[in-house]
Amino acid sequence: MGQGGITFDFHDTLARCDRWFALETRELVAAFLGWQASERGEALDADVQDDARAAYRRLRLSIIADGREQDAASCVALVLAELGRPVDHEEIARALARLMRESFDGDVRPMPGAAATVAALAAEGIPLGIVSSAVYPPFLAWTLQRFGLDGHFGAVVTSADAGYYKTCPEIYDLAAERLGIDPALSVHVGDSHRFDVLGARRAGMRTVWVRGEQGDPDGGVRSDLVTPTLEGQAEPLMSLLARAS
Repeated sequence: MGQGGITFDFHDTLARCDRWFALETRELVAAFLGWQASERGEALDADVQDDARAAYRRLRLSIIADGREQDAASCVALVLAELGRPVDHEEIARALARLMRESFDGDVRPMPGAAATVAALAAEGIPLGIVSSAVYPPFLAWTLQRFGLDGHFGAVVTSADAGYYKTCPEIYDLAAERLGIDPALSVHVGDSHRFDVLGARRAGMRTVWVRGEQGDPDGGVRSDLVTPTLEGQAEPLMSLLARAS
């Protein structure tokens, strides 16, 4: 018989980092162009940044719909090429390192109960992993290290390194493979009903919805457990994992 484990979403489940999330989902290319103009001592027309935001958002929506992910540098390069402003990858990499580090230094905090719950589960020897639709994986490593959680996760799988967005079960399958667990015996925890609950269900996992202030679930599919935060959730998660097994 296989072994089960627990995987977690990252943003708004384990950590809150609004500036980083804005970069990932909306501002990445516009922020790059702002950085580039500053480096070169040039002025940048606001309309150019608006066009970059719109083009980047179109790309992100197409990736969500298609399920095939690109990493941050590739996203920037694709949008800039569409806008007729191609840039070499070395310059993109330098800008991303700076922009992401600035967002990390100014805006990262743990979600209530997350660190204590993860530590309690790890102490029980439960295989733990992270599944995140993130285009810049180093940010997750920085955050886990800051919170003292970097030793608790046997696998940290991002859409950028997997090549799949969380609309695809393959990203969950990859996390399970790296952890050495069976998805059918495992549990995924996250704040998005669309991407965490429905996505993990497609991979055959049980699910926990960290609901917060969100509304009713999409599509009438209910999670196995609903909780407003991860405060005091180690025991309920272990019970759900036992039932899955």
